[in-house]
Amino acid sequence: MGRFSNIVKGIIFMCVYIGTTMVIPFLTFTWVKEVQILGVAIVLTQHDYEKIIFWISAFGLLISTTAFFNYSSPKQSIRKGTFAMIQIILNCLYIWSYKFSGATEIRFEIVFEIANIGFISINVQNMVMLYMGVYFLTIILKGYDFFDFLLNRKTIREKRYKKMVGGNDSS
Repeated sequence: MGRFSNIVKGIIFMCVYIGTTMVIPFLTFTWVKEVQILGVAIVLTQHDYEKIIFWISAFGLLISTTAFFNYSSPKQSIRKGTFAMIQIILNCLYIWSYKFSGATEIRFEIVFEIANIGFISINVQNMVMLYMGVYFLTIILKGYDFFDFLLNRKTIREKRYKKMVGGNDSS
């Protein structure tokens, strides 16, 4: 029962990560590529639209895969700690790929009929740096967990074995 529930938990979290790292950003960038507001076209001028979608898809697939292995692993296992660290590092690269693909500074042209009226520029670089700071703290936390699992694996295995056998000896 435990292994099956871990696999189901891994699949559920993989689907959540596919939705949040791939589907939502893809739909958002596709939707804002050209927006009509009161007959005025607001057009994305990024020439790197394909590059943005590529990096979102590439890192989204990697993050979703590691999420499956992370969440399907037993609690307090070295495997879980390893995949959690890999997933956090991939999340950092995913956020960083927004900066290098050009998705942090998005420029829209405002077009009315045939003439360009002006442009709108959205800059979210500070938000990306804030997320990087949060992920840095998460890397420290996951690193601590990993080394805790590594150093205390004998005690963790003994507790897990007692729980599996059904022994309630609290000595």
